[in-house]
Amino acid sequence: MIEMKSAYCGLALALAVAPAGAADISAPGSAVVNTGWKYQVTLDGWLAGLNGDIGVRGLPTAAVDVSPLDVLESLDGVFAGSFQAVGDSWLLYTDVMWAKISTEADVGPFGGTARFEQKQIVATALVGYELPINVENMQLYATGGLRYQHNEVELDIDPAFFPSVNRSGSQSWVDPIVGLTMHYDVNDKWFVNVMADIGGFGVASDITLQGTATVGYNWTDTIASSFGYKALYTDYEEGGFRYDATQHGIFTRLAVRF
Repeated sequence: MIEMKSAYCGLALALAVAPAGAADISAPGSAVVNTGWKYQVTLDGWLAGLNGDIGVRGLPTAAVDVSPLDVLESLDGVFAGSFQAVGDSWLLYTDVMWAKISTEADVGPFGGTARFEQKQIVATALVGYELPINVENMQLYATGGLRYQHNEVELDIDPAFFPSVNRSGSQSWVDPIVGLTMHYDVNDKWFVNVMADIGGFGVASDITLQGTATVGYNWTDTIASSFGYKALYTDYEEGGFRYDATQHGIFTRLAVRF
């Protein structure tokens, strides 16, 4: 078993320049007057740690355990964002994240080094329909859709007393997902958003789970931000490629509505 550090991060720029993240949901009843379909484009920031096991064919599984505070040391590049449309009781939502990370770690009890590099794409597309909950200032949507994940992993292992080994693997898969999305206006400025889903069901992943909870603020009718926490768990194995890990950490979003 190899113990090493690895990490993921959403758009670091959003963490640095936004006062907080952004609104996840711009729904009927929010600060923007609903006169039809409303649209939202966002830049996302996700300072996420990683815990779990990742394996490439022919090599031992790598035990990954890194906190969100260590993430920036391993980040080589990142982009994340989303698009949303709301109207006539319908919600259309899609987001995408691309990240590249690399790190080195010690190998086993006898010494040696290992280099780990990973490129990752996660994209989600959802369709939701508003449920008749009759709670003032709250919109709750039942959602269904797909999550696409692509992971490209390279492991270079140089043990102290054995020949060095290099292995790489690339896997892409799509999981069906179902869930709930909630938007609640505390008042005309503050709001709360929650998104959660479950999927996989053995179609590709054995299981995949994702949850996001944020508190946001409407700066104007067109600009909003939010700040909270996001976690994504995936258990996938195919052709010697193993990915059983949880990404989790602080999440921000900066939104423009029109």
